[in-house]
Amino acid sequence: MIAYLLASLPTPRRDAPPDVSPEEFLERCRGFVDEDRQHDLAWVLGVRAPAQGPRDEGAATADATVAGEPYAARDATARAWANLAELVDEAVIRARAGRAKRDPAPDLRQPLGFRVDASEAVAEAFAAPDPAARERALDDLRWRLADELTAAEPDGFGALLARAVQLRLAARRATFDRDSGRTALEAVLREIEEDHG
Repeated sequence: MIAYLLASLPTPRRDAPPDVSPEEFLERCRGFVDEDRQHDLAWVLGVRAPAQGPRDEGAATADATVAGEPYAARDATARAWANLAELVDEAVIRARAGRAKRDPAPDLRQPLGFRVDASEAVAEAFAAPDPAARERALDDLRWRLADELTAAEPDGFGALLARAVQLRLAARRATFDRDSGRTALEAVLREIEEDHG
C-alpha cells in the first residue's frame, strides 16, 4: 500500500522548492499509515500531527519537546532516523564547541554508535568558507543518511520517512536567501551586543 503512496508523491530535489508542503505531504499519507507512523512523519516534517484522540492532544512537532524530553519516535525506522540525526547533531555540537573552546558534554545526548563518515562530513562542512555553504553541506549529509532508510525498505515506510526528511530539507533550503540570512545575522548580533553591552 505504501508503494502506491510513494508513486503518487512528488520526489523532493535538493535545490528546488518542493512541489508539496510538509502539511500536504502528511495529509496525503493519512489512510496509508497508522497513527504512530503519522506522528513520526509529522515529527520529521516539523508539523503538528492531526489529533485523533485524547492521547494526541499537544502532540510534539520535530523541534518541540514534551516535558523537557525530545520527541520519542514510535516506529523502529523513525527511531533509526532519530539516531542518525542525533549522530550528526552531536558531531555539529562537538565542532562548534571546539571552535568556541568549550566543553560540549552538557549538550550531548549520547546517540547509539558512531559514524566515521558522519563525523568527517561534519568536519568538512565546518571547513566551508561561509555559513550558507556549511548548511548546504550538512543538509547534503542528512539527505544522504535519509537515503539509507530507503535502501532498507525501498517500497515501505523507510522510503516514505526518507522522502519526508528530504522534503523538510528541501522546504528549509527553499527559504534561504541573502536578505533573510542578513536579517537573522543582525538579530543575533544585536542579541550578543545586548548580552555583553
